[in-house]
Amino acid sequence: MKKSLVLAALVAVVLTAPVALAQATTGAGSSILDALFTPANIGIGLGIIASGVGLFFGGSSWLTTRRKRIVATVAFHAFHVVEDIAALDESENGFDKAARGLEVADSWMKANGWRPLKPWEQAAVKLEFKSLHGAQSAEVKVRAEAMELALGAIGSAAALAPAVEVASGPSMPRG
Repeated sequence: MKKSLVLAALVAVVLTAPVALAQATTGAGSSILDALFTPANIGIGLGIIASGVGLFFGGSSWLTTRRKRIVATVAFHAFHVVEDIAALDESENGFDKAARGLEVADSWMKANGWRPLKPWEQAAVKLEFKSLHGAQSAEVKVRAEAMELALGAIGSAAALAPAVEVASGPSMPRG
């Protein structure tokens, strides 16, 4: 914030100096340059330049935020595309899934009018792949443990059923 205020003050000083110099000149100018360099025209030109600089530096944050969201979405979908391809064809399981996912993500970005992934974005995509793979592995492990517990409970109930029946005595129908 401090940096922005200092930069704004510096820009204001730089922008007002030519206007002050233009107003300080006296006498009627006979050349085209003198006609163009009026205080009003200088102010308009500097305002256009300042607006362009402001849009460039201030407007780039929304683009980077949007780009980050798109890269994250592309990484998510590329992971699932690579997983689906590997599930369809067992011979495809031997390749490096992260490298294949980067190819899928890059091709999607290019096809939709975005520039290819930069190195830091590629690192983020690889990290996303590792994260998704870890979450997927953890989910498979938790499901396997839950299934083992459920089957163990069913198995022990089935194994104990004859013993429970003997202990409680024969069941006689009432009637």
